[in-house]
Amino acid sequence: MATQNILNNSPENFAAQMQNAGIDHGYIVTIDNKVVTSHSLFQQLADDIVQLDDYRKHEGIFIKLDSETRCFFMVFVHSTVRGQGQGGTRLKYKDYEEIGGAIRDGLRLSKGMTDKNAISKIWWGGGKALIVPVNAAQFDMVNGGTRNADGKKVYTHPELRTTLFKNYGRFVASLGGPYIAAEDMNTTPEDMQNILSTCRFVTCLPASVGGSSNPSHWTAEGVFNAQLATIKHYKGQDDLSGLTVAIQGVGNVGGPLAEYVLDSGGSLVIFDYDADACNAIKNYKNGMYAAKVAVVNTPAEIYAAECDIFAPCAIGGILNSNTIPTLKCKYVVGAANNQLGLFDEDYKLLRDRGIIYLPDFYINRLGIINCANEQYGRLEEDLVNEVRKLYNDPVNGTFALLAASEAANKTPQEIAIQWATEWGKEAHPIWGHRGIKLIKTYCAI
Repeated sequence: MATQNILNNSPENFAAQMQNAGIDHGYIVTIDNKVVTSHSLFQQLADDIVQLDDYRKHEGIFIKLDSETRCFFMVFVHSTVRGQGQGGTRLKYKDYEEIGGAIRDGLRLSKGMTDKNAISKIWWGGGKALIVPVNAAQFDMVNGGTRNADGKKVYTHPELRTTLFKNYGRFVASLGGPYIAAEDMNTTPEDMQNILSTCRFVTCLPASVGGSSNPSHWTAEGVFNAQLATIKHYKGQDDLSGLTVAIQGVGNVGGPLAEYVLDSGGSLVIFDYDADACNAIKNYKNGMYAAKVAVVNTPAEIYAAECDIFAPCAIGGILNSNTIPTLKCKYVVGAANNQLGLFDEDYKLLRDRGIIYLPDFYINRLGIINCANEQYGRLEEDLVNEVRKLYNDPVNGTFALLAASEAANKTPQEIAIQWATEWGKEAHPIWGHRGIKLIKTYCAI
């Protein structure tokens, strides 16, 4: 089928198809359960997308090919019932060698943001965006660089990167407001500031201009508090003394999480392709905890590590029928988005092995909460309170989730989805379901 061929095409080939059709942008939207598209090429794409498991009647998929930077801009809006669709913008090529890989990821990530924002009780819907270079060489052009003495990335082609995010901002602005951008994989607060120069619909701006900046520290603290609550609930202890946490990925979130674990008395098994990141954990506090940090060299070793808690803090889709049988943990409590390979199925494999899994969209919510009310000014005490709430809030805290799970004889995943689905139906208290009207306006429907 032609549609299947589109999803299987490389970004470069899809770019050629768009150019041959004489278009540089298009959309697929769902209005009153009817799929509406901008062009015949996008209708072919839609025919296949609606068959995907990750398509959940998304309100809008918007794609633009930016000729100046040779990158695709893809915006996915799952739901705007609670407010504008909000979620990070990630810059990525690996795993998107086929255009279908990017689309599946965007669909799943945006649905995850609907659930995360609903369960966080913030007035945003779910959205996500991807910037996908047409090939790996172009990705290296816009994202390649070295580290300076402070560990900050210095890009090889900063002018190209600046142009990229300004052009991306123009595209997001052209949609009229159903999506709000934020920082994500391979993007920075400085990139968000470049978006701001051409688009008002952006968060995670640098603190120097009044923004919330990088949310990684707060995400890590939230996940750590979920770990503490889990251990308190099941073992009755207040810290991680005598326990081992295996962390997959010790970067922006996994790194601070590792430090929290060590300071709480725990031991670590860590894996990251970046040897410097692993060494930084070994050298934390001048190597004070070095003897409590074991570094493994392959993903297979981190899955099979003997531990109490496994914390995925890198890529998604890693808990699946291949990896779950190898786990040697009691609990999975980590920060990575979309940890389950099959969202509706793989939590059952964990359940059947007696492993308690806390859903990622539930426990990594401090990242989105960090920038939720950025436009109204930022108070650090708000974040401190939200970390406490993740630990023991009676409505949606970790203790409440685990208690409800046991009372209903259901997994924490099932309870969290139940809560997110229920709260996700609550329309914004001021604007109602305004986002769908913005989408209709953009599409002139």
